[in-house]
Amino acid sequence: MNKTINIQTWDEARDWVDRNLMIHPSYMSEAVQEKYPRNAFSLGQLASKAWLINKVIATDDRRHKRPVVALLGCWIGAIVPFLHRSLVLERIYGFDMDPEAISQSEMFNRRHVEDSWKFKGVVADVSMMNTYLMEFQTGGELIQVKPDWLINTSCEHMDTHWFDTADSDQLIVMQTNNYHDWHEHINTLDSVQEMQQKYKLSKTLYAGSLELPVYTRFMQIGYK
Repeated sequence: MNKTINIQTWDEARDWVDRNLMIHPSYMSEAVQEKYPRNAFSLGQLASKAWLINKVIATDDRRHKRPVVALLGCWIGAIVPFLHRSLVLERIYGFDMDPEAISQSEMFNRRHVEDSWKFKGVVADVSMMNTYLMEFQTGGELIQVKPDWLINTSCEHMDTHWFDTADSDQLIVMQTNNYHDWHEHINTLDSVQEMQQKYKLSKTLYAGSLELPVYTRFMQIGYK
């Protein structure tokens, strides 16, 4: 059964984020610096992160201990501190084809970069990579890794290759939306049901919608 969370105003969104994300002051002190894009910390973005974190925890999937995570389309990695604070993870690799975004992601998450690469940014186009076994260069090293988790909160920005090449034992956490008017959104959808038809899972741990004042985000968690 699909779940829907309805947030009708941005004031409600602010209250919902405050209740569910528990943002540390040091996070916001980084976020307000002009070197980062402000819309990476919009109420819609923060609400979507809170929703993802809460539902991943609630699924209580124990298949992977200390999972290695591939964060696809990571932008500046604004979700990374919440992932590490809330979950026991071995490492997060953040993938984005924009070199400036990856540079910003490593600056924003420098504490985790310096901690044995708990976070490491990678300049790469995930539409050209096979997610069941990812090979890339970062920090002067050639890495081959099969991520335990694939997290993609930017499905509307890319084609389905990342999903098509995922393996059946990789946990998939994905979000997309129905905000068709943004020119960089090339793969929007209109409902969680449409998402489930396009990205078929054999085992669904969660599927639902987050209705915000301007658009609706859709999320599903599970295995192919």
